[in-house]
Amino acid sequence: MKELKISTSWIRGVVGEALTPELAVNFACAFGTWAEGGPVAICRDTRRSSPMLRAAVAAGLMSTGCEVIDIGVCSTPLLSFAVRELGCSGGIAITGSHNDARWNALKFLGPDGPLLNPAKGEELLDIYHASSFAAAALTRAPAPMVEPNFEPRYLEHLLSSLDLDPIRARGFRVALDFCNGVCAGIAAEFLTKLGCTLVPVNAEATGDFAHAPAPAPANMGELARRTLESKADLGAAFNIDGDRVAFVQEKGIPLSEEYTLPLAALSRLARRPGTVVTNLSTSRMIESLAHRCGQSVTRTAVGESYVMDRGLEEGAVLAGEGSGGVAALPVSMTFDALLTLGMVLETMATSSASLAELVGQLPVFAMLKGEIPCLPDQAYRTLEYFRLCHDGRSPDCTDGVRVEWADAWLHVRVSNTEPLVRVIVEAESEGRAGSLFAEAMELARRALAGSRGAHHA
Repeated sequence: MKELKISTSWIRGVVGEALTPELAVNFACAFGTWAEGGPVAICRDTRRSSPMLRAAVAAGLMSTGCEVIDIGVCSTPLLSFAVRELGCSGGIAITGSHNDARWNALKFLGPDGPLLNPAKGEELLDIYHASSFAAAALTRAPAPMVEPNFEPRYLEHLLSSLDLDPIRARGFRVALDFCNGVCAGIAAEFLTKLGCTLVPVNAEATGDFAHAPAPAPANMGELARRTLESKADLGAAFNIDGDRVAFVQEKGIPLSEEYTLPLAALSRLARRPGTVVTNLSTSRMIESLAHRCGQSVTRTAVGESYVMDRGLEEGAVLAGEGSGGVAALPVSMTFDALLTLGMVLETMATSSASLAELVGQLPVFAMLKGEIPCLPDQAYRTLEYFRLCHDGRSPDCTDGVRVEWADAWLHVRVSNTEPLVRVIVEAESEGRAGSLFAEAMELARRALAGSRGAHHA
């Protein structure tokens, strides 16, 4: 529980145990130093710990001479837009995203709006570990400036990238589960401008989450029921800070978050062909769809910063992951649930298809996911064991160990956000997936048991 997860673009932990106000102050000082005292925009989510961490972050930034622009309670995509619009040196989103309410995190955004890429993140970590923070004179430490009502500009930006008339003509009914996060107000305005009717679920921004925040079928039971009862055209589950989304079909059938990227690609690739970037753990559905459109797919390490950085480098039109996070480049510089919802509605409207009919256009694969709690040193021993076991198949070790067959693939990696080893298998048949998954989980347990024995020895 005291595990602190540190990435090049964020820090994450259980508040009061791994993630403390002191730690937040020091990372904010490091970020302010990295930003060379320029203006920094901040926002927070609805968690009960977020106001405390917001105060710590603002104090740390001001101590380095940064002008702090407080966007308030809002989504990470909106903060990203604000950083670009205001010409800030960067941004910090205080949000635990898909983690449960005990957790929180600081997400670091660069001056162009995306999460810090690995190179810039390493610069930030070097400053933090060296404790080499800039110190401004008190006369140069202004109070945080509150930026009022930034939402209209952001919404107009999103709407300008969509084909509005067909969506408005359909008059969709949309059930949205906000899990008591930040997006209820702005999503209501967005759907009103699209001529849609909102059926809100868990819309109160209380910070007491109605269920686990990750937009996954296991957490979408209430949304599925409300979608069916309200006769909605689709349901959508947002995570707490509005960067991930998963969908429910009109008959109340939840879809895996793996469907989000290919569903968004149906719209995006039809309007603007180009490369799609995703990670090593995402379903092969995206390859099938991209190749059907004559486009290519590039895979990289797991994590938004890796996917977005590669997408920007290659001039991709779409970047996303099987977690439900998707960005339409260059419209958005972070994963954006609201824009992704808009793209899916656009495809439904322009094709006169239901969500179920769109899903029917996608290939069917069987995917199984598992996780095993373990300490970092045990985790990396486990990966080495997998690499040796599959050495004859030339595994991809970009991020963990990924092994491919003609009809299947296996990916084993250390989680970026929790003290876990994740095991993911996808195959063309359920039997093949089940067999590979059982074998992989047994290998992981055996490797973990061996690493524990070596540790105790």
